[in-house]
Amino acid sequence: MTKGEWRRDMSFIGSNWERYFENPDEGLGTTYERFVLHQYYRKLKERYSIGSVLEVPSFGMTGISGINSMWWAHGGTKVTVADENRHRVRLIKGVWQTLGFEADFIHLNKGYAPLPFRSKSFDMGWNFAALHLVSGIDDFLGELARVAAKVIFIVTPNDQSLFQRRRRRGTGHGTHDGGSCPGDIKDAMRRVGWHLAEEGYLDVPPWPDIAMKKEDYLRKIGLKWMGNLIGGAKKSPVCILDYYNGKNSRMEKEVLKFSLLEHSPKAFKRLWAHHRYFIFTPGSE
Repeated sequence: MTKGEWRRDMSFIGSNWERYFENPDEGLGTTYERFVLHQYYRKLKERYSIGSVLEVPSFGMTGISGINSMWWAHGGTKVTVADENRHRVRLIKGVWQTLGFEADFIHLNKGYAPLPFRSKSFDMGWNFAALHLVSGIDDFLGELARVAAKVIFIVTPNDQSLFQRRRRRGTGHGTHDGGSCPGDIKDAMRRVGWHLAEEGYLDVPPWPDIAMKKEDYLRKIGLKWMGNLIGGAKKSPVCILDYYNGKNSRMEKEVLKFSLLEHSPKAFKRLWAHHRYFIFTPGSE
């Protein structure tokens, strides 16, 4: 990927997020990562007795913004979704209301620091692939640590993967993009008195981490049957909302047929996983 291609990709992500609200076809790749996240939510809820969560920022990479926390609301957990874009907050609220899920939707008119919540307002604060949009990563993580009482769960693009390394070489960027450096995240959390309880890799499907719809990629390399498995031969739209609204109650089972590599050795996941995660808890080790 050249520097120009990288800039076009980031520009597309930043300026075309609304299109997913208009046409909720997220594709197999995004739908898969959402269901994989559910597996981690279950562990977090059981381990830390989570009763309330704050998702901030709500906008990460591709797909419909602000719906990754629907799993929590579906299970009765109190959810707050916060973002600095007023229009995005309004659209997110509309999607939630359409499905009958309840949450608090907050427009952050002063950015991501300070956060307009009292200390320890939430059991968990979290975000998915969103730190690259935050300016002042130390200030933001300090605020997230202030308003979270039990745990912070952060997911970033996997900086160690073959594909992320290739992108950095192609763009001339020798460092991580906007707050996604694991060392910076860990250092910032340590400075505010939180320690790293667990880290690892997630989102390890059989397809590579490339800027192409995964159905199209699978068909291109001769695995048409795999690309058709969820969306069908007619390329029907694929979106987790159909799981939540009852149109496809089997979607989780169908999508997680591709999850065998989630249990592969860490050395492999480090090079292939699309994302990595960090779980922080208050206090020293």
